[in-house]
Amino acid sequence: MKILFVSAVILLFANVAQAKLPALLEKVQAEYMKSAGIEAKFEQITDVKATKQKKKAQGRIWIKRPNKLRWETINPDPNILISDGKTFWFYTPPFEKGERGQVMIKKTAQVQTQFLNALLSGSFDFGKMNIAIAPKAANVFILRPKEGTAGDVQTAEVTINQANNQIERVYIVHSSGNETEIKLQEIKLTSSLDEKLFKYTPDRNTDKIVE
Repeated sequence: MKILFVSAVILLFANVAQAKLPALLEKVQAEYMKSAGIEAKFEQITDVKATKQKKKAQGRIWIKRPNKLRWETINPDPNILISDGKTFWFYTPPFEKGERGQVMIKKTAQVQTQFLNALLSGSFDFGKMNIAIAPKAANVFILRPKEGTAGDVQTAEVTINQANNQIERVYIVHSSGNETEIKLQEIKLTSSLDEKLFKYTPDRNTDKIVE
């Protein structure tokens, strides 16, 4: 199930396109761009259609524009996903005392582009291609990337809290039929984020898998 979780996260990182923004999204972007990035609590549900299973997770995220990320899952299975924009680490701690942890190391370009980073950090600048953005409700918008430009992301539904112009929910539908929902709480738009958050150094009790 850990593999399913990290795969769902990775698949969310996909290039989509630029479109003229609705007024509310312009307000959101203007507000977020005043900060260096965000930190928040998250709740995620990944619905895997093939197995009819739902994977739930809770933790904290830190995103520093344009491409730095720390995604720290606390419950139910602790793990940490980190990117400094060049290197991607996915660390799984040992299950039992005396066992070894494991970290998967890749080039960030192999697994991550800017979609989810940008979206959760309030930027809707997705590149030069067209993307359809349509209102579903006064504070809910559907982003539909051109087929083949966003991995297996079919649509992204974004919900805005109009009281503070913050993104409180992102709901992804994948072409595979899988669905991923991310809810954000205690969002902080911060003026600075420590660079140490976006680096990982394995210790001697951690096995490294470099791909």
